[in-house]
Amino acid sequence: MAKKILYPFLLLFCLTCNHSVPQKGLLVIIGGRKKPAEAVRSFIDHCNGGKILVIPSASAVPLESGPEAAQLFRDHGANNVDWIFILDKEMASADSVVQMIRESQGIFFTGGVQTRLMDRIGGTPAEDAIHELYFKRGGVVGGTSAGAAVMSQIMITGDGDFNILERDNIVTEKGLGLVNHCIIDQHFIRRSRNNRLLSLVIEKNMIGVGIDESTAVLYYPNDTFRVVGQGSVLIYDPRGSHTQNISGKGKLAIGSLKLSVLYHGLWFDLNKGRIVHE
Repeated sequence: MAKKILYPFLLLFCLTCNHSVPQKGLLVIIGGRKKPAEAVRSFIDHCNGGKILVIPSASAVPLESGPEAAQLFRDHGANNVDWIFILDKEMASADSVVQMIRESQGIFFTGGVQTRLMDRIGGTPAEDAIHELYFKRGGVVGGTSAGAAVMSQIMITGDGDFNILERDNIVTEKGLGLVNHCIIDQHFIRRSRNNRLLSLVIEKNMIGVGIDESTAVLYYPNDTFRVVGQGSVLIYDPRGSHTQNISGKGKLAIGSLKLSVLYHGLWFDLNKGRIVHE
């Protein structure tokens, strides 16, 4: 009898708890150059009227790229858009800057140099606030070009010899870590960046996602993503393959590497390693 009485209260308690469970949001990862309209609209829709904050700290001309990106969101119907150029770690630790991020429902990083962005916000309260927005508040984080490269934990810096496939050849640094089980590359087909991503896929035994220009992936909390835009997305999947270094000189070898090529409208499940539906 006591169990029957307690059951409705336990059910209510569980339902209440479920509403408070932190929820990851949406990542809008653009390969560079033209930003697909569908990607921009998805970013805005996911913000649900909340503030969008553009951070142009990767850019060499932030006072131009910041307002330009903010205007792009306004042109697509966003009414609550702002931008801020975070100059250095001291500024990224300021309460006023952190508060701006916490008051936002979407953060967007412009292109430029990814190491420049991480040098300015990496390991700061601003980065912590971005993590909180995405991992706990269900917000949206997006970026193009350099702003795409920073999404993964292992961030390609752009340094290294891209003409060879060798261990320890591609320079990486710590990115934002919003995606932890794959490596993101951008401008992928347009700039022939196959070698650098493939080297890291084999060396790190991690999935590589190469996003072409004018193309984006809309990355959802269940590790599925949808491709939008004009170009293609390539996925290198080393899971189930055998990797080794040969000849003692760091040359890389792999057997049965899985390759997937996607275009606009296709969905991919990173956990299953395959296209799931259109």
